[in-house]
Amino acid sequence: MKLPTARVMGFSGWAAAGFVMFQALSTPALAALGEDVASVENDRQHMKAQVRVSAAPAGYTVHEITTSTGTIVREYVSPAGKVFAVSWNGPLLPDLQQTLGSYFAQYQAAAQAAHAGHRHLAVERSEVVIHSNGHMRAFHGYAYVPALLPTNLSIADIK
Repeated sequence: MKLPTARVMGFSGWAAAGFVMFQALSTPALAALGEDVASVENDRQHMKAQVRVSAAPAGYTVHEITTSTGTIVREYVSPAGKVFAVSWNGPLLPDLQQTLGSYFAQYQAAAQAAHAGHRHLAVERSEVVIHSNGHMRAFHGYAYVPALLPTNLSIADIK
């Protein structure tokens, strides 16, 4: 039996990775950061998860989505019905394309750019702030749209 050469294996690996990336980028984001409250149900269905809703004293609601793997995604919804922030914590990263929606491209660009360390990624722009940290089996992060934040909210409240 003749084994494939390293060059052929390398090309096959890159081709497979390219196909996976193409599939990931071509699937539509169902809902996410900056979207309407109705998007939370789309996220719950996409993640095949349970959701629990709680009201904060500041007037916004928190929709806590718990996946079967134990990852918790919290979507913060303003009184106007917009998802102004999301956070995640758990053993696996959630589908960030789903969670970040139209802001995913900025996250992806930051991930591909040279940055210090592999465990922390930060995007701080006027339109979106994203912080992602972690390592295998321990991921956490948050993202928010500064223009949508309620005036009586502290960034520390996004956990």
